[in-house]
Amino acid sequence: MGLGLQGSGMASARYAAQQGALVRVTDMKSPEVLAPSVQALAGLPIEFILGEHRDEDFRWAEIVIRNPGVPWTSPYIRLAQEHGARIEMEIALFFLACPGRIIAVTGTRGKTTTVSLLYDILRASGAHTLIGGNVAGVETLSLLPQITPETLVVLELSSWQLEGLALHKISPQVAVMTNVYPDHLNTYNGMEDYAAAKANIFRHQQAADLAVFNYDNPWTRRFGEESAGRTWFTSLERGGSFARGSEQVDPFIFTETPLAGRHNLENILLATTTARLLGIPDEIIAERVRNFHGVPHRLEEVRELNGIRYINDSASTSPVAGQVALEAFKEPIVLVAGGNTKHLPLEQWPERIVERCRDVVMLAGSGTDELLPAIQQAAEKMQTSNPVRGIYTDYQQALAAAQQLARPGDIYLFSPGFTSFGMFLNEFDRGDRFVAYVRNL
Repeated sequence: MGLGLQGSGMASARYAAQQGALVRVTDMKSPEVLAPSVQALAGLPIEFILGEHRDEDFRWAEIVIRNPGVPWTSPYIRLAQEHGARIEMEIALFFLACPGRIIAVTGTRGKTTTVSLLYDILRASGAHTLIGGNVAGVETLSLLPQITPETLVVLELSSWQLEGLALHKISPQVAVMTNVYPDHLNTYNGMEDYAAAKANIFRHQQAADLAVFNYDNPWTRRFGEESAGRTWFTSLERGGSFARGSEQVDPFIFTETPLAGRHNLENILLATTTARLLGIPDEIIAERVRNFHGVPHRLEEVRELNGIRYINDSASTSPVAGQVALEAFKEPIVLVAGGNTKHLPLEQWPERIVERCRDVVMLAGSGTDELLPAIQQAAEKMQTSNPVRGIYTDYQQALAAAQQLARPGDIYLFSPGFTSFGMFLNEFDRGDRFVAYVRNL
């Protein structure tokens, strides 16, 4: 249920067909949109029901593999359950079949950067290492044939994927939690519910397993006190990492990095501490940190042209992400932001926009409608002018308007702070289009 375009639906369908199951794929998106995914499964005995969900398919199914984006409250899921179906997720099937050692990372922000750096370090050590989970374009189930008991499997896991593990009471042997902030509250019944889904990453660990938590975030600090495995904390505020219950802090020594922003130092500290605990030598860790330039769509420097630095932060889909992006730079900022709301608190984002942005161009959307009055209020409170220069329904026009406002020495920052809207397939498509625009300048 939910073929999608990012890999997990395709992997589930391929895996089920290869195991000899009778497979139907159903997705509300049109055949035209899903054509690349259907093409990737060509030649397999799979039936496609696209552009709709039909009751009969859910009554027919013995197992429904739901895409992470499908909520438990879906009437189709309920219908399948009433007819005796088992509801599974790709990641749970992977955990049940994986012979390797799983190292998983979750959190509201920073998990992709932390996973990518950790994968980079482990691979540089010579260990057979694979990456998967909530990583765009990777079919995690399709990794299984390459995995031996010696393989290290580094996974990024979303709250939805972790729900799939809860049913089986399984957690990875190594769990890393970056932070918990308000997010996906349109899907969960408040912060406790959302945080509880995240906590599945360590809930079912054994005493010999390892868990690493960010001490500087109140949620992850609390979870670190509850975990059953060997537990370590990382803390920028305390300058390093330490075992739970210990007063001895191992200092943070891997500070030579091309990445901008305090939040990235938090990510580096988590990745390097985990690597150290897995026995990777310091010189390998330091070398990889120095040469790690981040991941696409996350404060990604696309180019510098005529003294203007163009930054793609399209993965910024929440106000706290928009706020963190602004805090990463000291130069004058021309900001392109806006999109559709997930009904999350705006936090200090409006104030940071007024403080740090000389000019702001907004893309129209329900989130923008929430943000605009908050920016105006912040400007009045600070007794300064409102930096918003226009609201656009056309993406290219918005980018061109910001281009006209940018001057040498500026940061041109694309950091929407909201989800992608009708004009994009997802935040990656949105970021790819921004990168293409900047490359063509």
